[in-house]
Amino acid sequence: MPMPGGYCTASCGLTACPGGSTCVPTGRMGELCAATCAGNADCRADQGYVCDPDRKACMLPFVVSPALKSCPGKTTSATAFSPMTLLTSATTPGAYQFEPSAVVTPAGDVVAMFTGGAANFMAPSFLGVVRIPVMGAPEEIAITTTKRMHFDPWVAVDRAGTVHAVWLGHDGGGVDLNAEIGYARSTDGGKTWSPAVAIHDPAPCADGHPFCLDKPMIAIGPAPGKKEGIHAFYSSAGMKLRSSTDGGKTWGVAVPVIDGTYGDVAVDDRGTLHVVAAGAAEGEDEDGPPASAFGSSANAILYTSSTTGSTFSAPVEVSGAGELIPFFFVNPTVVADRARGLIYVAYAAGTPDGAWNIQLATSKDQGKTWSRRMLAGSTPACANHAVPDLALSANGQLHATWYEYVGGVGYRAYTKCVIGGATCDSPSALGPPMARYELVRHSPRWLGEYTGLVVDDKRHVLHSLWTQIVGDATTSAGRIVHASAPIGR
Repeated sequence: MPMPGGYCTASCGLTACPGGSTCVPTGRMGELCAATCAGNADCRADQGYVCDPDRKACMLPFVVSPALKSCPGKTTSATAFSPMTLLTSATTPGAYQFEPSAVVTPAGDVVAMFTGGAANFMAPSFLGVVRIPVMGAPEEIAITTTKRMHFDPWVAVDRAGTVHAVWLGHDGGGVDLNAEIGYARSTDGGKTWSPAVAIHDPAPCADGHPFCLDKPMIAIGPAPGKKEGIHAFYSSAGMKLRSSTDGGKTWGVAVPVIDGTYGDVAVDDRGTLHVVAAGAAEGEDEDGPPASAFGSSANAILYTSSTTGSTFSAPVEVSGAGELIPFFFVNPTVVADRARGLIYVAYAAGTPDGAWNIQLATSKDQGKTWSRRMLAGSTPACANHAVPDLALSANGQLHATWYEYVGGVGYRAYTKCVIGGATCDSPSALGPPMARYELVRHSPRWLGEYTGLVVDDKRHVLHSLWTQIVGDATTSAGRIVHASAPIGR
């Protein structure tokens, strides 16, 4: 590996490490074999390596994912939800599947696009689609592009029922060669898809600049002239926006949005764009994550909005001053209740050891100021709570899901809140315990940076899709799963 002085290693996502080494999960490079150690004296301290106190392996500081605490407690089952259903399997492209983005079509079918990951983070990755029809069994559909690797799919549906999708595609090489923001659409509920095309502004990537693109998102809502606006967001030296008002045939100029990467977007019923992202706190360096990507006061959750799609308001910090915000697995998520004058944002917050809570922030003045309360967690923090998701029913009821590790096991948890989010039900588990739960990326145990949570207001059903780690502690891998529940009118 190109680390100080070089580092001889191997991927251990699905295989054991050789003698003298230990398999450790990392935030950026998957699960790697690292030299076993008892203390810092066993590592190359002159080159910056330390002995990780939890994993007992030599690695650079802040690279190894924290070993999560087995905190007391137990999560009860969400009895209102249907039994968890596996939507992908070992025969699905990729060694594991993660990060489903989902919509409900006007016909009531759920369409979700996901990534099929590789055991080695340098190997090819894939796109896939699952359909959950109102009647009949779920089905898997493969998506073919000209790219070698695929990440961060995101879907939205328009009034006519056309599903629009974006993703990051590239050819690997360690620097995301030939990167593009891919786009395709489906007019038949996800069964077939148009050929993939690139929709990003090519100018910043024209000289082969490495890592010039990241994290695409898409949202659809009203636009001037009674049209619908399709809004594609992506990261390229800060978040950018390109919009289309002709069904995705042509795209406008790239508009600067906010300095941030991982985030969420929403369009309310009047066409206002709401954006949240994890970025640098006021006065901090904005070039990349801080020293500890698992919780730092150098990070902040930022909000901006636009009524035109051509300019955005000055960013406002949603998170509190000095609050410790992770860079990975934080997933700030936003929903806007225009009818009641409310905007909600949920995000993970906590210390670098992985003791995180889920915070729910609410604004009653169009995002100018925010109040915060703990949605899930304990005081003092002990368990891990990560990757929140929010959805809003037409009646104003707020739904929330997140991953949590409590009592020595991991779950996808759920709660619903009253209008305004002042009180919420006790959390409950959407499925059985996971085989293994780690804050690791580019690994068969990668939980992903986001999930799917969508409301079907016409049929009064809530759909939750997430990555469930199945198997056993050593051979486990992520699969896309689904559960649903009736909701109030």
